[in-house]
Amino acid sequence: MRLITQIIIIVLLLYCQIGLSQNHKGIAFQAAARTSYGVIMPNKQIQIRISILKDTLAEEILYQELKSVTTSPLGLFTILIGAAEPAKIITIGAFEKIDWTAGTYFMRVEIDPENHLQFIRIGQQQIQYAAYAFSADHVLAENVKGVLSIPQGGTGVNNTTAFKLALQIDKVNNVADSLKILSKASIQALALKLDKVDHVPDSLKILSKASIQALALKLEKKDTVSLSNRINQKLNKGDISASELALSLGFLPFETHFGAFTDTARQLGLVNTAIAVKWRDTIDQNQVSIGLNSSLDRTRLLVVKAGVYLVQYILQVSNPQIANDEMSVWMRRNGAAYPNTLRQFLTGAVGVKNIFSGQAIIVFTEDDYLELFFSVKHNQTQLLKTSALTNPSRPATPSAQITLFRIQ
Repeated sequence: MRLITQIIIIVLLLYCQIGLSQNHKGIAFQAAARTSYGVIMPNKQIQIRISILKDTLAEEILYQELKSVTTSPLGLFTILIGAAEPAKIITIGAFEKIDWTAGTYFMRVEIDPENHLQFIRIGQQQIQYAAYAFSADHVLAENVKGVLSIPQGGTGVNNTTAFKLALQIDKVNNVADSLKILSKASIQALALKLDKVDHVPDSLKILSKASIQALALKLEKKDTVSLSNRINQKLNKGDISASELALSLGFLPFETHFGAFTDTARQLGLVNTAIAVKWRDTIDQNQVSIGLNSSLDRTRLLVVKAGVYLVQYILQVSNPQIANDEMSVWMRRNGAAYPNTLRQFLTGAVGVKNIFSGQAIIVFTEDDYLELFFSVKHNQTQLLKTSALTNPSRPATPSAQITLFRIQ
């Protein structure tokens, strides 16, 4: 690990003039990984943590992101800092809210070569300039030339007519009175007013008598009955749309998505090695399924529907030769270790069966996948099942079990 760190520091300094992307609103960043002997590190998966700091002395982090990358056959990897990318997690701040005109900023780079959430600081560099597009987000009003967009606080147009069209108020003065809407109470009040001021010309009245009569006809009971019948027909046919349902309820109910999986085979650990837990049995599932990893093992839990999921797991662990062996358990999303999911356990006496469990709230986008990993300090520590028991009759205990349930 130390050799890798030393050579990456050298390569990163070669890229201290950071590339900026105008189209993707991000900072293009590229580096190469080599050993201390100058040999490239091809096809190596590592994690990168990038931090944007306002002041290196106060350690004030304005923005931070984690990114899992795999080096190319030439040892190269490229990321776009601040832009949306697969397998990226933003842990602090919002990149688009950084005011690049406010002062000097610094970029800190850290790596996790073994995906154990143990980051090593390898470099810190002042950002010498920011992209024009970033500075334009904080432009002062007196400096504006041309049209300022709505997200930047403008109207998006350059004349009054276009502004009225954008706000859909261009027809306020040219719509016939009979097409304007008022409540029945308002119409009745206006009718009384008009009866008392017939000496006032229609051109000076708020509404003409003809307009009031037309509106009154629109509010007849028969129209209300007709509308109710149409709604009932929709409900009876069962063809009400999602938008209509959301409008009626004030919210849109979502379909329940979940997955429950187990494994009954023995799974041996290897000393200081990350081992993915295998899932060979499906208890029940809806929009969550089992997938194969690069070694064709059933370790990946594929999430079809995006959302916030509650993830819970249970492992039955034993070591027949040594007591108090240490086991680490953590989760990876799309190949990257998910923050705050690491749990460390100690096995009991020799041969005792231990039940280890954990849970986490994880945000998934469509077609993300989750894996559960474990590592041990002694080779004989294993995941194992308990067969069904009698006197009294009791079901078997799987070696591993996990559930995913969408809560939002």
